[in-house]
Amino acid sequence: MFRHQCPHPYHQMESRRFIERWGLVLVIVGLVLFFVFGRMSVKNVDDYQLENEAQHATITKLSGENKELLKQQDFAENSKKIDAQATIESRRSLTKLHDELSGVKEQLAFYQRVVAPETIVKGLYINNFEITRSDMSSAFRYQLILAQGDSQKRAIKGKYTLSIMGLLQGQEKTLSLVEVLLDKAQTMSFSFRYYEILAGGFELPKDFLPTAIKLVIKPSRKGAKQVVQLLQWKETIVNQ
Repeated sequence: MFRHQCPHPYHQMESRRFIERWGLVLVIVGLVLFFVFGRMSVKNVDDYQLENEAQHATITKLSGENKELLKQQDFAENSKKIDAQATIESRRSLTKLHDELSGVKEQLAFYQRVVAPETIVKGLYINNFEITRSDMSSAFRYQLILAQGDSQKRAIKGKYTLSIMGLLQGQEKTLSLVEVLLDKAQTMSFSFRYYEILAGGFELPKDFLPTAIKLVIKPSRKGAKQVVQLLQWKETIVNQ
């Protein structure tokens, strides 16, 4: 059933007044409630200021920590660079010391063979042989060091020969040192008690390509064994 509405003007006026009166009250109450809830939901200015200060302090703290970390990173990188440089310098120093030690060991071995050869080598031996190129393209100088390890330290005499093997115009050829000596008056003899350094100059034919050197040391003492050594030419050259 539909609710009956009175058509009388008086009743309609009373109803309108009732609605207007209570409608205004409801609007006012709504505005009050909206303001109260708004105040409750919005933070106080002091709260915002405190939060801002807290965030600023946090940013300051993080910035300080970041700077400290950057310093530590720079220190670590510099330490790595220093360590790398120190490693390179250490390797250079070790290489230099190794070369010096090798030279000292070689000298020590030589003097041991000369001073106390009975503990290392007995009898006549070739201590060293080398060839250096002179100013002229086909001229050379040789140096031969002979020594003996005989504990009796008796003087030893004899002669030596030097043969240069190679190719001349594509054919195998052996040249005697006597044939190519620059000083034709030079003797091929030796006489020493401990050691002797023998040297001289020679000149090879322009088309001659040397490949090897043969040394023969012949003591004059009866029963003494001769020393024979074959060396590659490239192994004897000191300066190419």
